[in-house]
Formats: sequence, structure tokens, C-alpha cells
Amino acid sequence: MLLFKSADDLSKVDSHNPAYHIIKDLVQRLIIDFEKEGYSYDPEAHGFIALIQEHDKDGFLTEIWNDWTLLDIPWEGISIVDGFFQAVFLANNEFGIVFIFPDAAWVDGKLREVIEEHLDP
Repeated sequence: MLLFKSADDLSKVDSHNPAYHIIKDLVQRLIIDFEKEGYSYDPEAHGFIALIQEHDKDGFLTEIWNDWTLLDIPWEGISIVDGFFQAVFLANNEFGIVFIFPDAAWVDGKLREVIEEHLDP
């Protein structure tokens, strides 16, 4: 899993990666534009973006929570954009995490079922 908590974090993913433009857009709208409006962005208070990779599918999301997997997250909603799921977790009115992961063959089984239950029409 790669976490994006600042514009500098975009360097964590190659610009040729299909997820790059989706993450760049989210960083722009959720972090950069927020700060341009005069607000102070704090990822621990406001949230961030997480790119899920295949090896994250079944394990604990220890970078965020010690005892949650993707199946434990109470999703607010999930949409699909350019072949990637954008799954939103909201802890409260100020903190949220946008999880990005591809609509790939490895997204299967119970995880695929959960996504389809929450997928926006």
C-alpha cells in the first residue's frame, strides 16, 4: 500500500502507472486546493489517499490500522473511474481515506462481493 499525504508523495508512483493520474487528481482536489483556500491540511486530522496493491488484498492494513483488512472497512461508497475503484471510508465529518485499487482479476472473492454491494450505480 502506498499512502499519499502530500503533493510530494506523488513521487511514490511512476507517472506511467495507470493509477497516477487518478491519484494526482485526488491530491490536487483534496490537498492542494484545500490549502489554496487558506486551510491547513493535516493528513492525520483530514485523511489521505491510499493505493492498494495486490499484496494488500488479504492482509492487515498495518500502515493505517493494525487489525483491519479491506473486508473490515465500513465503506461510505465505491465508484469506478478509468478502471480503478475509488472506495471511500469516512471516520467522521473531517477525516476520510480514499482507497484506490484497480478493477483487476486479483480483486476477487469476498472482496469483489463487498465492492459490488457498495458500488455506485
